[in-house]
Amino acid sequence: MTLTVTTDPSAIDSVLTRLLDADPVRATVIGSIVVDLRAGRAPDAWCAGRPGTDAVVVRSHRAYPVLFTAGWDGADLAEAIELVGRLPGLTGVSGPAEIAEAAAGRLAGERATERMGMRLFRLDDLVPPTGVPGEGRPANDDEHDLVLDWYRAFGAEAGGAMHDIEQAAANALASGRIWLWLDGGRPVSLAARRAPEAGSARIGPVYTPPEHRGHGYGSAVTAAATRDVLDLGAIPVLFTDLANPTSNKIYQLLGYYPVEDRAVVRFD
Repeated sequence: MTLTVTTDPSAIDSVLTRLLDADPVRATVIGSIVVDLRAGRAPDAWCAGRPGTDAVVVRSHRAYPVLFTAGWDGADLAEAIELVGRLPGLTGVSGPAEIAEAAAGRLAGERATERMGMRLFRLDDLVPPTGVPGEGRPANDDEHDLVLDWYRAFGAEAGGAMHDIEQAAANALASGRIWLWLDGGRPVSLAARRAPEAGSARIGPVYTPPEHRGHGYGSAVTAAATRDVLDLGAIPVLFTDLANPTSNKIYQLLGYYPVEDRAVVRFD
């Protein structure tokens, strides 16, 4: 074998931090894994890579698809896929579209798969929407139940893309990272931001209940969360579902522009 494999959290942290520091925008998901590693929330920590390159495949929790970075090709990719196939409880793969699809083709077998095309965006200059009634503000502790309900609703619409929704909502609320848009004093939309990691911070989830859609609330609350990131001196980034033309359009109107496309393939 030419690849290095480790389950040592500190060794994985070292590998991932190097990638994160080199490109905090493209490595935004890697930044989240680093946070989980350091907080002891990576029970299935595992990593394989080609020494001296950016070709890495990593898993923090079996609830999440294994993440491939770019840079894999040829025999090394075949070897990496073989190693991933030995992992217990494999639930899917993600990464650059061509790599993720190649891995899924080898690993899914007879299992049903669910594919999602994702696009990574970044923003340099914010263009706030105009004419949206209401105002944005950070959520407070009294709104815990509302935030949790909307996180759950987002998770259901996203096909279970979030793990441990209750804890994720509580952590974001406790650290002041959830923004609400209010119209007439009533919350109508939500956007969360992650803490900056190596100079970038990811926006998401963004959720507007069906009865409040079509009024620009999602754009407005995303702009509020984005401004929060910019005020911290970080680069805002986010992912969209390529099958959702509305979200791809509204984020670009705010000033987000595409960086690269990825795929997530989940195994049944």
